[in-house]
Amino acid sequence: MEITVSEQKVFMVHPRVTDEAARERAVEQKGAAFGSVARLLLRPRGEEIKIVSIGKRFDPIWHVIAHKHVVFDRGREYRVPVADGTVQGVTVKGDDYQVAAGPPRHFIIRGVEHCIDDARLEKLVDAVGGADIEAKAVLAAPREEIVELADFAPPDAIVVPPDVRASMLVQTLVQQLVKPYEADQLFEEMIEIEQLHLIYHPVYAIEYTWEAKGKKAMLELDAVGGEVTTGSRAFQQQMRRIFNREVLFDLGAESVNLIVPGGAIALKIGKAVVDHQRRQKGG
Repeated sequence: MEITVSEQKVFMVHPRVTDEAARERAVEQKGAAFGSVARLLLRPRGEEIKIVSIGKRFDPIWHVIAHKHVVFDRGREYRVPVADGTVQGVTVKGDDYQVAAGPPRHFIIRGVEHCIDDARLEKLVDAVGGADIEAKAVLAAPREEIVELADFAPPDAIVVPPDVRASMLVQTLVQQLVKPYEADQLFEEMIEIEQLHLIYHPVYAIEYTWEAKGKKAMLELDAVGGEVTTGSRAFQQQMRRIFNREVLFDLGAESVNLIVPGGAIALKIGKAVVDHQRRQKGG
């Protein structure tokens, strides 16, 4: 098997929601911060709920496109039905075949199937939790490439380092694409990771407090699509960790060979990526 990784890049998506608009949305969402049950039963007044903080962060999302191409041959027997009861045998291109009684009456001819299996897989993955996600607005939004990942540190936001690295993602993709084949001869077997992009997606984290009830809550405002969801990661708990392109795109034959124990896998990294890695190392 040959695995090719053609393009690895990092991007930052530009927010469509401004800081001022985020503050306005934070005030609008006070009533929803503690859930529908609290809103219906406890009926908090707007002044009872305070906004503790509004912070912006950049969450990492993997966008990957993969293509599998397999060419193989396999032998197959075909049962050819014979409707006429008087037929006892059939000659095809000089070869004689006896008609079996059935039912149904038939003769068996053997041939070779020439097969091509092409499959494509595109997915977005939360680079922190590893779950598949839907984020069409992120893909459609304007973006700019981050050339030096270690220098990406917006002064007004926290950058969340990914926990899911490239090798983990490639292994998962290959495991999803690889399947056993009933083949007598295998001519080509390759998987091309056409695109392996890390996209930094801006999110506002809004923290509320309801002092009378001793409660705290958090909402997240998508700075691209504008959706509001229940917060999952406390803003104040976010920490900067030093990471670079070599740590993130940790692709190597030793890591990918773990996919198919005992299998022979050739890993090819795109020339542009290799050149960049050499420049980083000063080679």
